[in-house]
Amino acid sequence: VEAVARKRSANLLFVGSVSGLLGFLFAFVIGVVAIQTHGRNDINGVPFKSGRAYFPSTVSEMVHNPSKPTGKVFFAFCFVGALMIFQSWYPMQLRNAYIGDDAMVCGVSWVTIRQFVPAPGMMMLAVITTVPAAQATVTDEFCIALHLTGAAMLFVGYFACEAHAIGWGPFGGCLPAGKLRESEGNIIRRKLCLTGIGLFYLAFCVIQVVLCTPLIKPEDNDQWGHIEGYKEEQLINTATGYVKTLKVVSYGSEVVCGLLLILSHLLIWHASEERMYDLPEELGALQSRLNVQTDSDDDDEGESDESGPATP
Repeated sequence: VEAVARKRSANLLFVGSVSGLLGFLFAFVIGVVAIQTHGRNDINGVPFKSGRAYFPSTVSEMVHNPSKPTGKVFFAFCFVGALMIFQSWYPMQLRNAYIGDDAMVCGVSWVTIRQFVPAPGMMMLAVITTVPAAQATVTDEFCIALHLTGAAMLFVGYFACEAHAIGWGPFGGCLPAGKLRESEGNIIRRKLCLTGIGLFYLAFCVIQVVLCTPLIKPEDNDQWGHIEGYKEEQLINTATGYVKTLKVVSYGSEVVCGLLLILSHLLIWHASEERMYDLPEELGALQSRLNVQTDSDDDDEGESDESGPATP
């Protein structure tokens, strides 16, 4: 039974990771196609003055509308992927991810944090969509805050848990040698992957901060305003020059970070011994055993009845 559960865990981790990978890739491809086909026009079909297509600075902004193809695809694949990763319970089922429950932070074991923080964060990221800042209302700000919380749970939460497990950087020596059942070669690969996650996520955050500072001239940035017939502010002109470049780099950094995070899961799956378990070719007939037990009980009851009441 335990072998079945642990092999199921490895399979769920693999399918969930592939689903998340497809979510990022399909959203990117569909988004780029949409930008190239009608991204140079405003909501009324009028070409922007800049002559450049609108390009979002984050994946969240590209997939924020759940009624559009990018939003539908991203939600479907990423939510299903996060659900499968959560249901796999791989931090407690795979030997190359399990580190025991004695290692704790603030009274909570690291394996518990790894189970209940990154995957639910990915669900929040997919379900609670954000909106462009220019169109955000007071209630939208709550969604934006929760969306960012989900992103932090996914990226920062996973980074910290994986760094602690494999002894990356400042986490080196936190666990006794040999605590993690993993080959030296795969630990090196996992550390390289984690380093990429950290670098690209840091680059993404820095660029996002720069785009929000006065260093960016308003005339070079995206311009939003009122268009007759619409309540919300609409995009009336797109970013140009270095601002457009920063937005593309920001988006690319987030995509690469997400892909490396998924690759990290796949590295764990590929090196897990559980995925290679050879299960029995036949399953026992449980119902037949139950019937045999029931018949035996009925026979015992019949013999008891035939013996009659005890003589006082």
